[in-house]
Amino acid sequence: MNRKSGKIIFFLILTAAMVALFLIFSKSEKKSQPKIKNIPQIQQETGKVPDKENKVEENAPEPAKEEQKIPKEQEAENIPEKYILEMPFYSQAPLSEWDEFHEDMCEEASVLNAAYYLLDKKPSKEEYEKELQKMQNVEKKVVGEWKSTTVAQTMKVIEVYFDGKIKSKIIENPTIEDIGAEIAAGNPVVVPLAGRDIGNPNFTPPGPVYHMLTIKGYDSHNFITNDVGTRKGNSYAYKKEVIMKNIHDWNAKDIHLGGKKAIVLYK
Repeated sequence: MNRKSGKIIFFLILTAAMVALFLIFSKSEKKSQPKIKNIPQIQQETGKVPDKENKVEENAPEPAKEEQKIPKEQEAENIPEKYILEMPFYSQAPLSEWDEFHEDMCEEASVLNAAYYLLDKKPSKEEYEKELQKMQNVEKKVVGEWKSTTVAQTMKVIEVYFDGKIKSKIIENPTIEDIGAEIAAGNPVVVPLAGRDIGNPNFTPPGPVYHMLTIKGYDSHNFITNDVGTRKGNSYAYKKEVIMKNIHDWNAKDIHLGGKKAIVLYK
């Protein structure tokens, strides 16, 4: 073998050895890499593993949506579209004597109409007349007034006169829905009014400055009342807006300055 042939053989052996080493090294590097399963989409696109806080887990449940709460005042009242209490009717002058005494008995008469319904009583007109007189005597002792009594004074008379058999409460700034809900629950509502503004043609002109009546029912447009200020007041219908606009507690200076209040009677 000459020197030239020897160099060629040595070069070939060296080349073969280098190729073998490269293949061995390449195979070893592949084995050292771990297998990766379920690579998140963000990692596949960027080649970076997301931070722990932002890691997207496969089949992870969606975050629960916060329940939208409806404010209490926006909840719809669950009451019938129309309702009426079977209440007996008595005017404030049951024997048709519209004298000075009976002209000022609307508060007492309205309360008695509501109370008779709650107590399931149907007295004669003569018995009812006696009840009016008894209630006047109680008013004189309890509040020292009987001709025009405020909502608070009237409620005090109710507490004393019925001695726990009938209860009452005051609604401040009542709404149509408030009144309807009480009626549907079986509770009559007595309201104080600017009497000359409610437009009842049966009143002797010009009508009472201050008036009370009993609301015993309603429909989509009207409040159904026992208006004790007239003999034709049985189930007398007023537009709801008329009643609500003219609710005024007694005010000696100006009835229109009286507060918006109503009395609910219940057992």
